[in-house]
Amino acid sequence: MTSARPAHTTSASLFLCFVAVTACGGPKGPIDGSAAYAHVQRMVGFGPRPYGSDALGKTADYIVAEVGKLGLKVERHELMHDKEKKLIRNLYVQIDGEDPQNGPILMIGGHYDTKLAEGHTDAAHNFPFVGAIDGGGAPGVLIELARVLKQAPQKPKVNVWLYWIDAEESLDWRWNNDRALLGSKAFCKMLADTKTLARVKAFVLLDLIGSKNHKIDFDGNSDGKLQAIFERAGGTIGESKRMYEFPTQQERAYYQQKKVNWGTTDDHMTFRGYGVPSVLLIDFFRRIPPHLQELPAGQPPEIDPRYTQWWHTADDDMDQVDPNALAFAGNLVMAAFSDLEAYCLARK
Repeated sequence: MTSARPAHTTSASLFLCFVAVTACGGPKGPIDGSAAYAHVQRMVGFGPRPYGSDALGKTADYIVAEVGKLGLKVERHELMHDKEKKLIRNLYVQIDGEDPQNGPILMIGGHYDTKLAEGHTDAAHNFPFVGAIDGGGAPGVLIELARVLKQAPQKPKVNVWLYWIDAEESLDWRWNNDRALLGSKAFCKMLADTKTLARVKAFVLLDLIGSKNHKIDFDGNSDGKLQAIFERAGGTIGESKRMYEFPTQQERAYYQQKKVNWGTTDDHMTFRGYGVPSVLLIDFFRRIPPHLQELPAGQPPEIDPRYTQWWHTADDDMDQVDPNALAFAGNLVMAAFSDLEAYCLARK
């Protein structure tokens, strides 16, 4: 993903029902952070997992096998990209709602490929990158969401598609729209070609999930109504202070004054381009190290001692991952779930 920001810078009843039927999530929800952490650890154990790699193929097999243990069948949307000559491996699974064949779809996704950090002309861009947070955290949480939704005492009102996205990262070190988001572009085209797209009423994207001292940033490219749902959900689980601190009000005012689009370019933009209301849940602000901030001469880097700056560095490893952060992201989704269902049903 890339940020366009300038360098300046409910229904609680269903949620409580989910909490009641599981003992592993604690008081803030049903998601087991330790289980999600174990999934991330297994995926990171395959090593760097860039698009088209054998390691990513092993990761796909792992996800399929783990979700399969829940009695769910993961579908593989695979195709060779014409220009890149690499195999796109999108994965998705449906949790049946009241009308599995024709009913509305709530889609929740996260990319599981990692940044390509080898073969670049600049040696500084070649290093072991295992993407524990960026490419590991969100897919680990998705496996836990599959468990919770599958084991719920009642089926959801809408069909839920959990989507593990391939080929999100830019193959060029610097962001290149033509060589990034390839997986979601192919997937949305498939949805359109099969006339499934009209049933997708909302898309929730998780990215950069799992960091210590976790937070969710406000994204200028996300649907406002969906953002409001998640802001309420943060309050439901007692985590309002982790929601939307960044960009700060001062930064937002600056962006508005300069008429700058400060949203993040990520897979939700692909869905938005196809007319699907979309929201990004991401912990990105203050995570970029100084040497990657591309600041104008003389401008000091953005550094906040509260937040480790691991983005696109070798430091993005298991030492950075907090099981509580993984549980937070998943429980945030579950706290928002009833409102997300209502939103999807209202868009029939």
